[in-house]
Amino acid sequence: MTRHLPIMANGIMDVLIRPFESATQPALHVDCTLGGGGHVAAMLERLRGTPLGREHRILAVDRDESAIAAARQRFSAEVGQGRLILTHAKFSDLRGPLPSVSQPLPVLGVLADLGFSSDQIDSPERGLSFRLEGPLDMRLDPSVGMTARQMLMTLSEREIADLIWNLGEERMSRKIARRIVEARSRGQLPDSTLGFADLVSQAFPPAQRHGKIHAATRTFQALRIAVNDEMGELDGLLNDVLPSILSPGGRVAVISFHSLEDRRVKRSFLDQWTPLTKKPIEAGEAELAQNPRSRSAKVRFAELSVGGRHE
Repeated sequence: MTRHLPIMANGIMDVLIRPFESATQPALHVDCTLGGGGHVAAMLERLRGTPLGREHRILAVDRDESAIAAARQRFSAEVGQGRLILTHAKFSDLRGPLPSVSQPLPVLGVLADLGFSSDQIDSPERGLSFRLEGPLDMRLDPSVGMTARQMLMTLSEREIADLIWNLGEERMSRKIARRIVEARSRGQLPDSTLGFADLVSQAFPPAQRHGKIHAATRTFQALRIAVNDEMGELDGLLNDVLPSILSPGGRVAVISFHSLEDRRVKRSFLDQWTPLTKKPIEAGEAELAQNPRSRSAKVRFAELSVGGRHE
């Protein structure tokens, strides 16, 4: 059973789907980040009440195969009816003809939630967080790529420092990198999340190790982004995938959780699309009380003009 609560689901559906509730032909809606399935459930519910309810289709994609497996059970009826198509893939795999979609339909809504689901964060074996003991892995798809520890074993001190600074915006990046390389040279680089978080914390003065934000937070963010090539995947989504799959008049919503993501989304929407809101939408107090993890979330919406790209 999923523990994940979808971010601002009702508000997103209002902007993403409501304009097409009276559509005269069926359409395809795409959830690029299935996760715990909360946004897919909201899409299904909203589309169910439209005149063409069961004719609309949803394609849900995730690079985490366990998320796909869980959704097959949760949405078994919708999958069996052909209303929901589940695909194990990355953003970049959505270029060109969409996978698993046999009937061509206009794509009128695309959603990308760039955060990790609570199920993923709370799974110690993934090593995404230092809240629980787990391997220093961080891969969303454990079948491909290097683990975080393997990456740290191969990069130079300068490369590690640059990674932590560029992807985590951590001002102590050089001292952290030095600690990591020193531990590595002694054969003592931790292979667990808690051990590595402690190593990172040692680069900080004692008074700064236990503040409001844990000393290792930004370093973990940087490693998660690097291991999963999140910035490359996001750039591919914004610059290649969306222009190739979204139909004129279609809408896109992107939920970001830190400034690196939000800046990219904002710039892309201003350059290529028609933004639907001047500023990103954030969670209200009621949702924050129910789901504290929504505090850092920002949602931006844009539309592909009927005449083509926004100039």
